[in-house]
Amino acid sequence: MSSTDLLLSVRDLTVEYSSGGDVIYAVNGVSFDLERGKSLGLVGETGAGKTTVAKAILRVLPMPPATIKGGTVLLDGEDILKKPEDKMLDVRGQKISMIFQDPMTALNPTMTVGEQIAEVVRLHSDATKQEAKQKAMQMLKRVGIMPDRYDNYPYQFSGGMKQRVVIAMALVFKPDLLLADEPTTALDVTIQAQILEMIRSFKEKFNSSMILITHDLGIVAENCDTVAVIYAGQIVEFGSREDLFDRPSHPYTVGLFRSLPSYAVGEARLHPIEGAPPDPRNIPSGCVFHPRCPRATDSCGSGEIPNRELTPGHFCRCLYPEV
Repeated sequence: MSSTDLLLSVRDLTVEYSSGGDVIYAVNGVSFDLERGKSLGLVGETGAGKTTVAKAILRVLPMPPATIKGGTVLLDGEDILKKPEDKMLDVRGQKISMIFQDPMTALNPTMTVGEQIAEVVRLHSDATKQEAKQKAMQMLKRVGIMPDRYDNYPYQFSGGMKQRVVIAMALVFKPDLLLADEPTTALDVTIQAQILEMIRSFKEKFNSSMILITHDLGIVAENCDTVAVIYAGQIVEFGSREDLFDRPSHPYTVGLFRSLPSYAVGEARLHPIEGAPPDPRNIPSGCVFHPRCPRATDSCGSGEIPNRELTPGHFCRCLYPEV
């Protein structure tokens, strides 16, 4: 792709946590690109490192215990990992925003929802208090909440309404990049569809890019252009939505799809992936998935596993991919 099409380029991102003298290897050399106006789905089991990747891009990891050990995050060609903290205020909100996973913890229970949106406006711009209030009321209306609820507190809203408030906070400046961390967790399917449609319409209207973190492959199928499958802090497969859904190649990706119920297949039982993800304090050598892989051989347990390009744009980190 041309440099004008590329919004975000992440290369060899490595993040570690320290806990009680142990080192937790959360993200291990993650690399990917994201075009303007496109959506990338980050898929994987709990603890795979998906949220850590997003928080590292936004530079909101708690340090300590987290440490970004290496890599680059280029936004419009500029490495934001090298920016001083005071300059990051111009990036957060204006260029990158994040919808956090749980609106119950993302919102301050001691402030009204309107004040919290207005606070974002004042923090990232030179708006006056009255201008910030007007902007906040406009955003509430845009996400389907009547502006007269500006002075209500989070406890006066349902889970879906609270998530709308969080979305209003994230989209108030029409960011170039939206990080959506499981934005529909704990919502019923009807509200889930409304929230996703709202995010999609904002994204299309302002030509924003999005990184969508989710466990739900159905949501990925409907909302993402490309997909990165993460396991033990590594991207084990990356490709277009069609590549991943029509031609899954890594044994872990194949296992994820086989774990899903399907009326078309007509099987009586599901086929879960055997075993559990590795302890992030002790990542396996060689292929990180080999202890659970039904196709693993002795050669999978050591050495560097190449990230092979199976077809243009479709990458798989496996010695024996399904082709």
